[in-house]
Amino acid sequence: MKNWIYSLLSLIALIATNFLISKLFNTSFIEMSFLTGLLISMIIFYFSSEGGFFTSKTDLPIKHLLESESRRNTHFLRFYINIPFIVSALYTIIAAILSIIVYWEYF
Repeated sequence: MKNWIYSLLSLIALIATNFLISKLFNTSFIEMSFLTGLLISMIIFYFSSEGGFFTSKTDLPIKHLLESESRRNTHFLRFYINIPFIVSALYTIIAAILSIIVYWEYF
């Protein structure tokens, strides 16, 4: 039940963000849907991952004091798949398909 609530809240947040961005740039809803989904997916990916370039740079001042596995193995990236990321990835895929259908005559 908790997963359904998170899914619904994520979808509502995506649609609201897309609506606000489309009103801000004075475009149609479908034009901004793919870019909004992609942007939100990348933001969720960034905040759901552990390790990588930015984490190693922020940990650098303290890392030399520690003798641990993470100090020796500095090239790792761990991503935790969660419900909002899955919803935003599906939203992006569906938005891409709908954008292709709507703008097919321009291709």
